[in-house]
Amino acid sequence: MATSTKEALGRALKQMMNVKPINKITVKDLVGICNVNRQTFYYHFDDVYDLLEWVFEEDANRVLPKEVKRETWREDVMVFFDYLQENRTFALNVYNSNSRNGMLKFLTDRLKGCIHSFSVLVSDGRNIDRKDFEFIVDLYPNTIVGLIAQWMDLGMPVPDDETKERFIKVLESSIENILARFQLNK
Repeated sequence: MATSTKEALGRALKQMMNVKPINKITVKDLVGICNVNRQTFYYHFDDVYDLLEWVFEEDANRVLPKEVKRETWREDVMVFFDYLQENRTFALNVYNSNSRNGMLKFLTDRLKGCIHSFSVLVSDGRNIDRKDFEFIVDLYPNTIVGLIAQWMDLGMPVPDDETKERFIKVLESSIENILARFQLNK
């Protein structure tokens, strides 16, 4: 029951975010939609922003990859942009709220897991210092999230195929190439 109550509150929040900005949504709005009392809301969440973070993380966990496979890395990375574009109103509300840093940290951490899994695959057999490897694994997700933040600052205009293709060209073989530059002599 607790999970279904949380999910109902989450659906109510997403519904309200289509008509009101997050800073105008109240606990009263949400409990009214769900036909639960305020105490039930506060049993699960501290405030509307706590619910917002939970909803974003639950949504993202359902959709975003946790690792990238060598043969599908392009599609795996594009899922991040596609998810944000498909959930534009919700994503911009999260981004333009007090939860911005939490959202960006979540995306960075998730992308770091993806980049790490991919980097392990492409560095197989290479002698790379652990600190250098971690530097590279930190570099890429921070760069990608920086681009995502810039895109969101602009209101998330629809990325055309040319923009997506540029992004793919930048990433194509770049992790392999930079790892090769950090390879230690045997």
